Amino acid sequence: MNWVSLALASATDPNFLWVDVRTTGEVLSDSDPLSRNAISPNRLAVVRPSALAPDHTKANIAVSAVVRTDEPPENLQVLLDFLRLPERTQATLAGIVSGGQPRVVVLSNAHRLMGYYTVDMAGPLLRAIVATGVVVILTFADAPNDGRFAFDVVLHLEGKDPKDWKQAKLRVEKGPSSGILHRGADYRLGDLEVVAKVLSTTLG
Repeated sequence: MNWVSLALASATDPNFLWVDVRTTGEVLSDSDPLSRNAISPNRLAVVRPSALAPDHTKANIAVSAVVRTDEPPENLQVLLDFLRLPERTQATLAGIVSGGQPRVVVLSNAHRLMGYYTVDMAGPLLRAIVATGVVVILTFADAPNDGRFAFDVVLHLEGKDPKDWKQAKLRVEKGPSSGILHRGADYRLGDLEVVAKVLSTTLG
């Protein structure tokens, strides 16, 4: 799914940011995009899972010390959820300048964060990120949970070997009613132009 995310991010925002959640001492496979230097170092951040744990303490302090009592409830909730984001995530989002086009952040290997987040936390935290004007693409390589439905688009990829990427199947589990990634769409990656255009130059 990392290769598909790379293709979708490239098509939406050529200057996308990639955050790779990596365990200590992990050795990347030869087929990983990062092993092939497919992502520019200045747009790549490698972080340990613990660095992306939520910060509930800061949000709780903000209730009494930072937030005005006359703040509209909906604005207050988005602010509190933003403050629950890891400090590193807040800094990354604050440093992104849209320039009038969608900005994309890819979070790969997000399944490694499940020890820190509950299913119920997904929706509020995503809304806080989207409120900053950022599009989030997240890859997950474990058994899916209901938290995925907090996203506007949910993709399911079935494939075995990156060398046979054209035969891999991409199914849109959740999506808009129209457009390329509409709900229920089913593609071979080789037939999905927005993906094939990028992968044909990186994977052959």
